Amino acid sequence: MLTTVATVTLRILFFRAGPQDLPYAPTLTRLLIPFALVVNFALASLTLPSGLAAVSAAMAVLGLSVTTRSLLRLRNMENRYTQTFQALLLTSTLIALAFIAPLSQLMPEILKIAQNPQLIEQNPAALNLPAGPVLLFDLLLIWNFAVSAHVYRQAADLKLVVGVLVSMLVSISLLMFVGFATSVIGSLLGLAQPAVGAGVGG
Repeated sequence: MLTTVATVTLRILFFRAGPQDLPYAPTLTRLLIPFALVVNFALASLTLPSGLAAVSAAMAVLGLSVTTRSLLRLRNMENRYTQTFQALLLTSTLIALAFIAPLSQLMPEILKIAQNPQLIEQNPAALNLPAGPVLLFDLLLIWNFAVSAHVYRQAADLKLVVGVLVSMLVSISLLMFVGFATSVIGSLLGLAQPAVGAGVGG
């Protein structure tokens, strides 16, 4: 089964399959959630202290589940939740894994400016980000959005334009939810505040 899942996931990433092509296996979710949590934690750790990174990773997975179920419920297609959630977990986690390399190269320069904003005010050229990682980061961001739109469109039987709009709405909602929930829970638990106030959304 894992071979089939891997094959279908690659096809989804290149827009040649949809969540309906994944084998229906509810138990697979129990394997994918820890994988997603670990990768999201590793990614969030590049911009957040470890405690907040753990909260952010958990909120990203929870938010993805809630938004996916809510959309399918609105479309009276909640029976498609399992495969859709799994498809989103698989694709977004793999792309998040790819994000780690360019972001780790960009963060030292970003942190330098964040810790001393006067540098950019005095000299706009002070933010000297390497072109390669910036381009890769942008491409991964676009790819992640396009794949999410593809999955939602397939799962909810949406037209292309509607699928893009829905994906945009979900992405913004998820980003706001993760940021707000991480901040609130971090404050309640007395966790350290992040050195940089923004990370990569899911």
